[in-house]
Amino acid sequence: MQFKHFLPLATALLFASCSSNRPTQSSKATDTYRPAIQNISLSSAPFLKGTITRENAIRHALGYSPILQSQRAELRALQAETVQAGLPPNPELGIEIENFAGSGGSRGFDGAEITAALSQRLEVAGKRSKRTLVAALETEAAKAEIASSERDVTVATDRAFTTLLEAQAVTALSISNVSRAEENLATINALLEAGKSTSIDVGRAKLAVSEAKELLTEARLAESNAAVELSRNWGGGGTDFTPQGSLTSYEGAILPQVDEAISRHPLTRAASLRFALAEATYDLESAKRFSDIEIGGGIRQLRDADETAAVVGVSIPLPLFNRNQGNIKAAKERLDRSRAEARGKESELRSRFTMLTSDLRTAHTRVAQFNSQTVNVARQALADTNLAYSSGKASLLEVLDARKTLLQVERGQVRAQADLLRANNSLKTLSQPNK
Repeated sequence: MQFKHFLPLATALLFASCSSNRPTQSSKATDTYRPAIQNISLSSAPFLKGTITRENAIRHALGYSPILQSQRAELRALQAETVQAGLPPNPELGIEIENFAGSGGSRGFDGAEITAALSQRLEVAGKRSKRTLVAALETEAAKAEIASSERDVTVATDRAFTTLLEAQAVTALSISNVSRAEENLATINALLEAGKSTSIDVGRAKLAVSEAKELLTEARLAESNAAVELSRNWGGGGTDFTPQGSLTSYEGAILPQVDEAISRHPLTRAASLRFALAEATYDLESAKRFSDIEIGGGIRQLRDADETAAVVGVSIPLPLFNRNQGNIKAAKERLDRSRAEARGKESELRSRFTMLTSDLRTAHTRVAQFNSQTVNVARQALADTNLAYSSGKASLLEVLDARKTLLQVERGQVRAQADLLRANNSLKTLSQPNK
């Protein structure tokens, strides 16, 4: 078969082979990755069990928070990229063979010219140092953002722990409320047998017991939900634990200086590093408009003359069309973006401190209102009303109203104590000095 007939036939066969094998290759690729996909397991964090303290919960959340674990993995990746950014370009070894397998004097390798050369690209305008600086600044910014996230996780876990303590206390109050309602029902039944009460009062007392049990059910559901919300901070769904702590552990807060607290918050440092990163990126992109130089050298063998000669080359791309102008413009715009984001972060922190300070003052006032004397007065009022009802000097509605008032006062006190503790601990965590 002549060569001019063989070439079109070989091309057609090659095209048909590629077309027929493409679905099979795709199917094989899917089959290859399917076991890996099936073996992926998304496991939760180790469960906390038994009695746990606030410190236990915070430590567990800082160790197993999915957000923090993700950020720490990215930080390790950035640290590896920083090492990569500081490496110079690899040299290139090239071998070139010319004037062989032809006709006449170029038949075979007798007239071949063989060139072996080593070339190296030289980066100009300090690209390597600028690239390393960009990678290092991104790594430092990630560290500061992790420190900020650690504070957020601490605040969220602390607040969730306090909420669980609050729900636990409300459940205990609801249990006491059910006991009071059942005692009241027993008293009314005894009075009915003695002819000192009516069946209407008995019906109202039974309804009051049902309402108290419904409140208890709601309180237990809220406590269960609070436990789930706490466990979410470390990525685990287990709630087989009991919080140990008190809502009255507040010892008085020293309100932070907002400007000072903002300046030392890691989020502020992260914003400053992000701006420095944008500046360094702009410098790097500006340096890329200068073409790198590639130099090389080697030897050339002329087989027909049995001679060797040195070869030296220099290559410089001409920046006629691509002067990296688009990336330089983009880097300049990102400078403005990072400046605006820094202002936004400062505004966000200022708002958080302002709101927490307001919450702290409001909760402190409410705690003072729901002091022990107020609760004792409500309890005494219920006891006096029960006694008056037994003597026929008060109605059942007054008894029910006194019991409802006591429950409201007790729950209000618990809620005020929890709000005070949440605001105080959040302010303390957000304003602490950097480690």
